[in-house]
Amino acid sequence: MDLRSLSWYHSYMGTMNEAERKDMLLGRVTNHSGKHYKVITQDGERSATLPNSFLNSIQKKSEIPTVGDWVGLQKHPDIQAYHIRCVFPRKNKLSRKVAGAKSEEQLIASNIDMVFIVTSLDSEFNVRRLERYLAMVYEIQAQPVIVLNKIDKTKDVETYTKKVEKMCHNVPIVAISAKEGINIEDVSHYIETGKTIVLVGSSGVGKSTLINQLLGYERQAVGETRTSDDKGRHITSTREMIILPEGGILIDNPGIRELQLWTSGEGISHLFQDIEELSKSCKFNDCHHDQEPG
Repeated sequence: MDLRSLSWYHSYMGTMNEAERKDMLLGRVTNHSGKHYKVITQDGERSATLPNSFLNSIQKKSEIPTVGDWVGLQKHPDIQAYHIRCVFPRKNKLSRKVAGAKSEEQLIASNIDMVFIVTSLDSEFNVRRLERYLAMVYEIQAQPVIVLNKIDKTKDVETYTKKVEKMCHNVPIVAISAKEGINIEDVSHYIETGKTIVLVGSSGVGKSTLINQLLGYERQAVGETRTSDDKGRHITSTREMIILPEGGILIDNPGIRELQLWTSGEGISHLFQDIEELSKSCKFNDCHHDQEPG
């Protein structure tokens, strides 16, 4: 596996001296459960564990390796196993506040180029939630793409699209049906070798179905939404990095029921700066918009 196809940058190595790099296998975290990790390297996938010495050396939980991180592995001298020896500096990280009253950061993924914000054209659709997702993406200076899924469920795709356009100026919007395979090529257009794309959205919006379409086979488990309220069931339970055969990297995530921003405020400022600039432009041109629905 060519590390460049996994978004490796040689500048990462500048953070270590030659002695530190000796006998170290480089790789990127694709999955983890507790202290047990899956890491893709130039020699293939390796299993690794996070040693207690690493945990004892960190100051906060957000320093623990997550999906998308570049790590250095070292083989244990006595057994055929790898330990994570270090985490390379992150280009960025997507995170949120943990659900509930506790003030703690929960990492979603790291080293991200683009974020597919997936929503569905049914009762799950919520412009305010999309605003919060956009603020997260702007915060890490990644490229957002809004994916409007389940166009087969409505006869009024244009109305939904216009609502989103009024909220997010100059953000690409793609309308698809992942289940029916409609307009999937409009999504794959954004996928490139070496580019890391994270999918975010509520349960049941069709993230896993979309990934299956992009892969061309059923890899991710999918579940039907409840017909009573269109709420999805939690099918994806862990974060996972998936390498597409033709190039490109996708990171799938469990559906987010409660989205509270973990942010310095820059992403929110960026979002409302766009809205303010659009408002000024409309005022200058004496144009009028319908009030944004809640």
